[in-house]
Amino acid sequence: MRDKTILIDLSTSYQFRHWRPMGILRVEHEVWRAFAARFGARAVPAIYDGARGGFYRIPQAIFEEVIFRNGCQPEAPVRALTAPRRWRSWARIGRFFWRARRGMRTVGQGGRYDEAETRALRESAVAEELLRLSGEEYALMRRGLVALERVAPGIAPRIRALDALNHRAHYGLVHTVHDQICADRNRIAPEEVGEYVSAGGFWGDARYRAAYEMRTAHGWRLSYYIHDLIPILWGHVAEPTTRKTFPPALHWMLWGVDRIWTNSEVTRRDLVAHAARCGYPELQSEKVRVVTLGADALSETAPDTDLAGLFAHRDLEPGGYVLMVGTQEPRKNHDFAYRLWRELAAHRDDIMPLVWVGQPGWSIGPLLEMVRADPGLPHGAIRILDDVDDVELEALYAHCRYTIYPSHYEGWGLPVVESLLHGKPCLTSDAPALIEAAEGCAEAIGLFEGERWLARAEALMADEAAYSAACAQAERFTPHRWADFRAALTAGFEAAGDDTFTRDPAWTQQTGQPIPYREDAA
Repeated sequence: MRDKTILIDLSTSYQFRHWRPMGILRVEHEVWRAFAARFGARAVPAIYDGARGGFYRIPQAIFEEVIFRNGCQPEAPVRALTAPRRWRSWARIGRFFWRARRGMRTVGQGGRYDEAETRALRESAVAEELLRLSGEEYALMRRGLVALERVAPGIAPRIRALDALNHRAHYGLVHTVHDQICADRNRIAPEEVGEYVSAGGFWGDARYRAAYEMRTAHGWRLSYYIHDLIPILWGHVAEPTTRKTFPPALHWMLWGVDRIWTNSEVTRRDLVAHAARCGYPELQSEKVRVVTLGADALSETAPDTDLAGLFAHRDLEPGGYVLMVGTQEPRKNHDFAYRLWRELAAHRDDIMPLVWVGQPGWSIGPLLEMVRADPGLPHGAIRILDDVDDVELEALYAHCRYTIYPSHYEGWGLPVVESLLHGKPCLTSDAPALIEAAEGCAEAIGLFEGERWLARAEALMADEAAYSAACAQAERFTPHRWADFRAALTAGFEAAGDDTFTRDPAWTQQTGQPIPYREDAA
């Protein structure tokens, strides 16, 4: 096993590369860095393609751009303008048919390409000619084809295929980075893989089932980093699609896994209890290990002149605002923060603005509209920032007064750790994982203790003695760095990958299928 590939599944980072970094993407990136540093070329970055039914290596030439820099996004090409006269438009349409047909014939000659490459080149030739027509001219041509379909119904599939290709050509989707990655030359042969590592949203597609089947057929050893069980334990505040896809994915994972990492002791207990409650194979202690997330202040900081411009742009005063970081969704409890600030505004005229930093998630629209339209909330009392990069976030942490994080439930609580890392007091809910992550250095308040939230939020704004004591409490925090995370993650991994490593028979389902997934089991 020591000479076999360690496949690092980066499908989540690839699929969400258009988002600004969020917690699960940061973890997946750090997992890759850990294995690349420890195992070098044996660690292979890959994505899963369900349509092609396999895992594909991300070429080194585009790896950094695709995974770490949100690059290789499609760009819509410039399309021809409509001809000034109708007869010229019909002439263009005739030219399209002649050139497209000639291009397809030329590509098919000589036998230089395999079937997939030939199809891609033919599509490219036709797409290039489609862009020589305007959108109006394509619609004109299509009306003629539909009329022809009445006497030649066999052309209907070709019309649909042309429509699909026209759409892809119009939006720059003919030549995509996905096709570049998922080419036959990049397909990973299952027999070359010894270890499979997943740290992202493995429930987003069928990669968990594919990994299980590779374990059965080729002896892959599967390792998963589990962030939380929110879609099962707190499904009422989980995104609806995830609420449906997560339980069956977890089911297949629990029936075919060799190593599990969790981000907290809370998540480990939740996972072990769920497995026992639902009749899965026993999760023995040596197979489930807590590897807590890291946090680092950026080494890159903005110059003072840039900081002045940043705060002027956001209409904020350094030290004069409160920060709340996290994806805007019901579980993070922005509704509680809104009501808290509305009540504070009724008590004080000089309330500090509350800055929400995070991308809009599911079912947050009505709350954002309420916040913006509420006449009882002073103008600017809540600022909503969904376009903040890492350098600006670092500055916002460094210069805020304090932070709040009233989340209903978390698997860890990275914003709490980041706040304490910057020496900033943090008021959190009493969710168990937040208490664990803060190590006693943040103030946890139950969400039913509204008066206490009000008192502490106001005191940290106006009472310097209370604020100094809270800062001293935050300063006692001992940060767990990302370097510590990477070292802990790969510690002992080689020993577990040795040929002497044997699986518990209860975890090895090589001779039969696992218990069928039942919705009531989750």
